[in-house]
Amino acid sequence: MPIDPNRETWKPGMPWEGALEDIDYITALGQEMGGAERVDRQHSGGRYTVRERVDKMLDKGSFIEYGPMIGAAEYDDDGNLVEFSPGAYVMGLGEIDGRPVAIGGDDFTISGGSPHNVRKHPTDFMQPLASQYGIPYIQLVEGVGHSAKSDEAKGHMGLPDGALWWRGIELLKKVPVAAGIMGSVAGAPAAFALMSHFTVMVKGQSQIFPSGPPVVKRAIGEDLNKEELGGYKTHVHESGQVDNVADSEEEAFEQIKQFISYLPNTTNDVAPRIETGDPPDRRPEELLNIIPPNRKRSYDPRKLIKLVVDNGDFFEMRRHWAGALITGFARLDGYSVGVIGSDPMFMAGAMDGWAAEKYAHFVDLCDAFNLPVVMFLDMPGFMLGSHAEKKATMRRGVRALIASAEAEVPKIEFNVRKAYGVAADAAHSLGHPNGLNLRFGWPAGEWGGIPIEGGVAAAYRREIDNAPDPEAHRLMIEERLLKLRSPFRAAHKGDVVDLIDPRETRRLACRFVKLAQPMLEKLAQKPKRIVRP
Repeated sequence: MPIDPNRETWKPGMPWEGALEDIDYITALGQEMGGAERVDRQHSGGRYTVRERVDKMLDKGSFIEYGPMIGAAEYDDDGNLVEFSPGAYVMGLGEIDGRPVAIGGDDFTISGGSPHNVRKHPTDFMQPLASQYGIPYIQLVEGVGHSAKSDEAKGHMGLPDGALWWRGIELLKKVPVAAGIMGSVAGAPAAFALMSHFTVMVKGQSQIFPSGPPVVKRAIGEDLNKEELGGYKTHVHESGQVDNVADSEEEAFEQIKQFISYLPNTTNDVAPRIETGDPPDRRPEELLNIIPPNRKRSYDPRKLIKLVVDNGDFFEMRRHWAGALITGFARLDGYSVGVIGSDPMFMAGAMDGWAAEKYAHFVDLCDAFNLPVVMFLDMPGFMLGSHAEKKATMRRGVRALIASAEAEVPKIEFNVRKAYGVAADAAHSLGHPNGLNLRFGWPAGEWGGIPIEGGVAAAYRREIDNAPDPEAHRLMIEERLLKLRSPFRAAHKGDVVDLIDPRETRRLACRFVKLAQPMLEKLAQKPKRIVRP
């Protein structure tokens, strides 16, 4: 909306009706964002504007905008408005399914989302407000960060002092923070996006990097396009820097909504129970035979999880990274829980360095937001070989052990099949020694310090080498020791609370989560550590 050069701006002493007209007029100018041409360019690229994104995220009519009149304004000598450029960030309060949230996003139609024209930044208002009010904070990021134009306008290049970040860091201790990476994101906006408990990008539309292709090419000579440098294949599948990917902006909004739905408003609260209509004593018959009798055959671990949780609803985080480990959220008898599982179809479920990092991060997240953890373990130990060594698997595995030792949330563990070595110890020790922790075994369970096959080859090497038929002798020893892996023997020794019918898994898990609620209420009152991204 262009400025009307003939329009007289309200001044003190004029009737109040004129002031109200000017409020509406300037607010309408802000609603135009970067102008019709730039809005059309945004749409032609298949992307919504920030205002459309906010409208789609929030309950209809619930948005209260902060600073709709903030912008770079110029007045002539008579006090009439002659130029107005709105701030490149839109933010405010709203509701999602009736739940209050703080929300903000970059306006890419104005200088690529770089707020060089006026001071309007989430650290000035929305982050402190989310912390003070105790409500989730959502950021919809599409910006290029610092602009060289601002240096030129100031006449100097300032020394970064770090003051921009501390409020965002403190916020991670207090409320759920989720970020949608909606387009190309570089510099400070990229760091803000990753300073979140959950991140999602849009396939083929989103990219994230410290600096974009022109800077990379100029600095180190590497010639890549935006997608090659920082697209979803790079950061959802390979680096694990971003949690999830969506096929569309609408799906990204839905994932953010799902994520915050499982978490309480603050780290000093417990997530409320929601009526799901799924009976806690339901017995999923398919669980009885979901584990094949042949221990070398695999099965679908996500199907197992969905058979247990309420209505089969499972929100997975980082599915495409560190695939041997499954992490996500669900409900049991209406209570929010964190779920950890093994995927035997990926590296047989063995924990490598990336899986250890994934485990530690998720445990920290559940511990911070007082979510009990339900674990379905089928882990043959740490991944072996040179590739695993290059990922610093043991060092990262120790990080997983530390995360387990520090976590205080209660945990229930179902040993559905394998549990070997230090990697399984990380899972076993979660919540120890103060948690209400329960371990149940399934009939397919087999547990020990080292898998029998590899353990025999190491411990009986000389005996096997000196045998007339080394291969036959190795198999004989393995068969002898396999008899010791019976879950009944483990149950006799008290290694598990009980050996159960797999169909009882849901009933026991639901009972556990209900029993854990008083403890969660106490844990919620304790100070929290930052969940590192």
